[in-house]
Amino acid sequence: MKLASSFIFVVALIIGCQSQPEKQNIPAPVVKKHFPNTLANKKFLTEGLIGLTTDKSDYLLNDSAVTVGWVGDIVNFVDSVHFESAYVAWCGNDCFTRVYGRYYFVDSLKVSFYTDSITLSGECEAPTEYTKTRPPLNLYLAETPEGRLQLNHNH
Repeated sequence: MKLASSFIFVVALIIGCQSQPEKQNIPAPVVKKHFPNTLANKKFLTEGLIGLTTDKSDYLLNDSAVTVGWVGDIVNFVDSVHFESAYVAWCGNDCFTRVYGRYYFVDSLKVSFYTDSITLSGECEAPTEYTKTRPPLNLYLAETPEGRLQLNHNH
């Protein structure tokens, strides 16, 4: 009886300690030099979701504190590593897409975005898509002549 109880305990311990493969992050590339992160803890309105695709798109970053209205696409640089890009609206009758991922400054202007997952909710609810094999989206941080920030595909 004691042997059976010990066996069940060991099996439960092994099963309980296994990690969930879909929640593991892709390791980030090793950065040899630290570059200042000028985007951390900032939120912007955009025209498109960053990281949803790897298409060659450019993203104008409109300061969310200045822009009126909270309907549209946003990018939230949650901290110095994680970002969230999402469609937001004050009403709940819509399709809401949310991209979660990580970003790294490769040099002082080049930023690599790694999409970890894409979630659809609202009227288009679907299972979360985990994007383990997607290549990074490389964008260059630039300033428009009007002084606004932009993420471009070309340097």
